[in-house]
Amino acid sequence: MATGWLGALPPPPGVDANIVNPHSQWHSNIALHTACLTLSTASVAMRLYTRARITRTKLGIDDWFCLLSYFLSITFSGLMIKSYTLGIGRHMWDTPPQWIPHAFKYFTFGQYVYLVLSGTIKLSFLFFYHRIFSPQTMSKLFINVGIVFVCCANTGLLFSTIFSCTPIEHAWNIMVPGHCFDPKILPYLSGGLNTATDLYVLVLPMSLLWGLNLSIARKAKLIAVFGLGAFACIASIVRLAMTPILSSSLDATWNISRIALWAVIEVNVGIICASLTLLPAFLDRHWPKSFSSSLSRFWSYTISRQHSSKPASGTSSKPSQANSGQPGVREVKKSMTSHDFAPLDDMDSVRMYNSNVQKYPESTRTTEMSSVEDVERWAGTEPVTERSDVLGR
Repeated sequence: MATGWLGALPPPPGVDANIVNPHSQWHSNIALHTACLTLSTASVAMRLYTRARITRTKLGIDDWFCLLSYFLSITFSGLMIKSYTLGIGRHMWDTPPQWIPHAFKYFTFGQYVYLVLSGTIKLSFLFFYHRIFSPQTMSKLFINVGIVFVCCANTGLLFSTIFSCTPIEHAWNIMVPGHCFDPKILPYLSGGLNTATDLYVLVLPMSLLWGLNLSIARKAKLIAVFGLGAFACIASIVRLAMTPILSSSLDATWNISRIALWAVIEVNVGIICASLTLLPAFLDRHWPKSFSSSLSRFWSYTISRQHSSKPASGTSSKPSQANSGQPGVREVKKSMTSHDFAPLDDMDSVRMYNSNVQKYPESTRTTEMSSVEDVERWAGTEPVTERSDVLGR
């Protein structure tokens, strides 16, 4: 251990500076970035593959924002890792003073990228909602408000951060003459706005899905898909709660590294969750059918019994013969009893509804049913009939 002090700050009483082999967060930071980038790469690749080969739909604005977020995340990690090599993650008394301006420079640029990145992730979610909930007027209003607010808030935070010091270089090099406004304001403002918008993006689809004409089981399944963003919200809340660490001591290189860990988790989990909204379609193609059918057999039988016990008015309780020749409708060869039934998946109830929708009066064909199909289509399951068939057009 070194006995002389050569660091940027004198060590606390009873602590010796160690420039040669210091205690640092290097290994934990590198492990975290590696794990997050690996998982986000796999999730984005799954999303693009599902769009191109399974659902066979063109990339939308939400997909492009997700892809942009992924490349921004790579840039963010690159800048952060470069700052780690220059002293971020070390104690100030273990860091050579000539390293400090360069370390803070790369960290500051990483902060700029983070502000853009956090906004593009939220926009990916919101434009995804816009594609599936747009038929509902109030839904579209709330989504558009969220898009505008995220754009304005993140743009304002970005420019406020860039021009918080005059000249800009003074933000990472105190040897340059200049001044900055109170550095305690922006971390709390940024953390508070990020947490608020994260919660808005999380809660918005829950309220919209709950208002649809769906069974509790199907609501729970769809909400679980959209609720994956809760993990990003948790990371954002933890990062906000840790903000007081920045002013707890002068050991800035160590403290900001602890905060940055949660920023890395927040953005990468956001990218992963945005991509996992297409996971049901991916699993539907590649997951073993027999195993998935076995898992859903019990509650699917309950749904099928509900449909078979409530025939449409003016029709007999026997299965309709007209449906036997329609494509996409399951042919049941045996009578369904409590011990002998055909396994149905979650979309079978929707297919049964679609095959019999023409029997119902025009007044019952609400936009809710088209919204249900859109939600389940973009959540990863493609209905058998097209939307125009369901609406009777």
